[in-house]
Amino acid sequence: MNYILHGTDTSRIEQRMEAIKRKHDIQQALDFDCQQTEQAMILHEMDSLSIFDEKKMIVLHHCTFLAMKDTTKYDIEAFIKRTDASDQLIMVFCADCEKLYERRKTVKKLASLSTVYACMPLDDQSRRSFVIEKAKAKGMQLDRQTLDWICSRIGYDSLHIESEIEKLSIYSKKPTVADCQQLITPEPTDNIFKMVDALFSRNALLLLSYYRNFRQQNMEPVAIVALLAGQIRFLFQVHVYLESGKSQAEIAKILHAHPYRVKINAQRAQNFTSQELMDQLVLLATFDQEMKRGQVDKDDGFEQFVLKMLEA
Repeated sequence: MNYILHGTDTSRIEQRMEAIKRKHDIQQALDFDCQQTEQAMILHEMDSLSIFDEKKMIVLHHCTFLAMKDTTKYDIEAFIKRTDASDQLIMVFCADCEKLYERRKTVKKLASLSTVYACMPLDDQSRRSFVIEKAKAKGMQLDRQTLDWICSRIGYDSLHIESEIEKLSIYSKKPTVADCQQLITPEPTDNIFKMVDALFSRNALLLLSYYRNFRQQNMEPVAIVALLAGQIRFLFQVHVYLESGKSQAEIAKILHAHPYRVKINAQRAQNFTSQELMDQLVLLATFDQEMKRGQVDKDDGFEQFVLKMLEA
């Protein structure tokens, strides 16, 4: 039995891997990196299964032979010949590519003999479907209002979403918005995006409103400033790499960032210059030091700081 997991969201690949293990009651899998392992060793492991053995699961990572640019030179036909419909031997092929290169006949053939899962970063549409899928798996029913609330605050990290849905399902199978407000930990990234937008659009009231929302969640001013600085710094890095001709996929790898986060920031980075971003980072660093030294009151100081930033 074969599975193919392809995509650039490693957390979704890990989730799907765990689901496959649970489905087939696998406690331990054998892992091979196709960039560092001779195919002969993998084939030997596949052929060594006897009728007296328990189920065996072999996971192959970096299966570039399924993508356009193959750096392994593996013989795919060897995997096709060994494909078995039973679950005695479970093969999981992991490829960090958006699409399988099915123009290659052997790739298309292997895909037709496999259960294929695309593990791409969540966007607004796929996040909604993902929340519904996870809630349904937990026997939950979400009305439209509750679903909208969750999707607007839970962020795009699939592991975080799954964790929050798990927590919510223990409390209620038919949660309300009020239940979600009590139990779900909002993903701060969305509000940080909005804070940055408010900052650069020079909207002091909106910027302070988001700041106070974070304070109501018991987040310390130092942590809020760190999040704001981190987001502006990330914007700056994305801006610089885009100007140097790097693609979004390359930037995600360089910065070890979620591809969707890079995509969103690439769109936002077009609204600012490198100098604007750097100027705000300098102001944030100065304010951070003043807070840590006790030179300014944390909350009143932030309001004064906002006025300074907007005057800059």
